[in-house]
Amino acid sequence: MSLSATRKVLLTGDSDIARWPPSLFPNLDSLTLEIDGYSGATLDQVVVKIPSCNENIILVVCAGENDDGHGLSVDDSLGAMDRLLLTNNFDHLIFLGPKFEPWLNEDASSRKTYAKLDKGFRRRCEKVENVTYIECLTMFCGDTANVKGAVLGGRAKAQQEFFEDDQLHLNEKGYKVWKTRIESELSKLTVS
Repeated sequence: MSLSATRKVLLTGDSDIARWPPSLFPNLDSLTLEIDGYSGATLDQVVVKIPSCNENIILVVCAGENDDGHGLSVDDSLGAMDRLLLTNNFDHLIFLGPKFEPWLNEDASSRKTYAKLDKGFRRRCEKVENVTYIECLTMFCGDTANVKGAVLGGRAKAQQEFFEDDQLHLNEKGYKVWKTRIESELSKLTVS
C-alpha cells in the first residue's frame, strides 16, 4: 500500500511516547513528525486527544498499559480501541501493543491482563485494512519469548537491559528497537 499523499506522522500515547528521546525519533525522510504523549494516559484519554478530520496522516499509537491501573477492565480498554478504529481519522494506524516490563515478571495477574489486552487489540486491528498492529508483548523478553508457555505460563521475562531502573519505562536500547520497527513499517507504507 502506498501512502504517497501522506505528509505527517503523529506519535501519540502514554508515557512511552512522552519519554521518547528525540535523538531516537524515527527517521521519516520527507514526512513531518509530531509527538503528543501523556504520562499515565489511558487508551481512551489518548483517543479523545487525537485531532479529528486529519487527512494525510499516519498515527502511531501506544496506549492501554495504564488502563488497569486506572481501574478499567479489559472490556473498557477494548471499547476504547474500537472507538479509535471507528474514528478512522488517519491514512494508516500503527498500534504498538502492550509489552511485558520487568516489574511484571512476578505479577501473574497483571501479566494475564496484558496478554488479554494484546490478544484483543491485535484481533481488532487485524480486521481493519489500514491498521498495522506491532506485537510488543514479548519483544523485550529475549530468549524467554520463545519458550513453551512464554505468555500464558509466565515464562517470558522482560529483560532489564531494555528498561530504565524503574522497571517500567524503556531506555535508549528499548527505544532503538521500537525506532527500527516503526521505520520498517513506515517504509512499507510510504514506498511509491
